[in-house]
Amino acid sequence: MWGAYWVFAAVYERRTGQAKQTTVRRRGTGFVFLILLLFLFSPLSLTGPLAETYFVTSAITKTLGVLLTAAGVGFAIWARRYLGGNWSGTPSLKKGHTLVTGGPYSIVRHPIYTGILAGVVGSTLVLGTYSSLLVIALTLAVLLVRVRQEEGLMLGQFGDEYREYQRRVKRIIPLVW
Repeated sequence: MWGAYWVFAAVYERRTGQAKQTTVRRRGTGFVFLILLLFLFSPLSLTGPLAETYFVTSAITKTLGVLLTAAGVGFAIWARRYLGGNWSGTPSLKKGHTLVTGGPYSIVRHPIYTGILAGVVGSTLVLGTYSSLLVIALTLAVLLVRVRQEEGLMLGQFGDEYREYQRRVKRIIPLVW
C-alpha cells in the first residue's frame, strides 16, 4: 500500500527547477534501493545463515514491530503529504521551492527518512533475522547519503534560515540526532 501511495503521489510532483545531483548519484541511490528490494526477496534472506535469528521473537516483539512499522509508514506518508509539491524522488529543488518547517518537519528535518527507518526497524523486530539487520544497515547508509545531499541543497538555497532550522530541529531521530 505504501509503495502504491508513493507512486500515485509522485504524479502530482512539482517540476524540478534546479537539480543539484548528478545522474551517477541519482542512479546510485536507486540502485541501492533496488538491491535492498532484491535482497529482501532473495533465497539468501530466506534460507541459510542470514535467515537465522539473532533473537527469539515473541508475540510482544512482533506486536511492537508491527506497530512501529505502521507508525513509521504513517509518519512518512504524513511528511510526504505535508511537503506537497516540494517533494521529489531525488534530492532537488523545485520551481518556487519553499522551506517547510511545520507539521512532521517540526519534529525532525527528514521525517520521510525517519518513517522509512522506523518501518525497517519495526520489520526487524518482527523477523529477528540477520538479513533484517543487514537491511537496516544498508537502508541507513542510503538515507545518510540522501540526507547529506538534501542538506547541501537546502543550505545553498536557504542559507541562514536553514542553519537556524538545523539548530532547532534534529536530523532523523527526534531529540537525539
